[in-house]
Amino acid sequence: MKCRALAVALVALIASGCATIPSHTPQSLDWQQREAQLQQLTEWQLEGRFAIRTVDDSWSGSLHWQQRDNAYDINFSGPFGQGATRLTGDSYHVVLSTSEGEIIGYQGPEQLMYETLGWRMPIASLQYWAVGYPDPAKAPPLVTLDEFDRIATLQQGEWHVSYPRYRLFQQTEVPGKIVIKNHQLSVKLVIDHWQQPEKQIKTNE
Repeated sequence: MKCRALAVALVALIASGCATIPSHTPQSLDWQQREAQLQQLTEWQLEGRFAIRTVDDSWSGSLHWQQRDNAYDINFSGPFGQGATRLTGDSYHVVLSTSEGEIIGYQGPEQLMYETLGWRMPIASLQYWAVGYPDPAKAPPLVTLDEFDRIATLQQGEWHVSYPRYRLFQQTEVPGKIVIKNHQLSVKLVIDHWQQPEKQIKTNE
């Protein structure tokens, strides 16, 4: 009995120790060097999990996002694929696809998501925030850097973005976890995989 208890304690100790080991050694770069790297990341694909909370409700599920320049293909769904929603678009229009059909919008993804889902998600800015870089089309942000000169937090417009964890993709440090908040919405993204896009993004003309 004592041996079993000791084994359980040892496994727990090893597990807790492994959890504190970073997935990579942070690069010795200043922010200007990191900024130059991140500006080159215009094509990427991520897979992860999300949790969204509003004043009245909450959702969670899986996320698959592919970005090629200004074109995006975002798929998010609840447990076991329930409530699957797909958002595809570019600078000119966006298509929201659900089990009930497709809706095409020309006023941007934020407005279309608000009209159909009831909440606004800053998709246009998220393509930059997702890689740990401020949206260059918005007002200059308030930024704090961590000890490795990576963005720890940024405030841009009404949104506050924090980066608790980073990981490595194409020799560049990118977020492993992102928390995005404003006075109405809280979004947590845990990114499990970064990779190159698998295919071209098709958008309706």
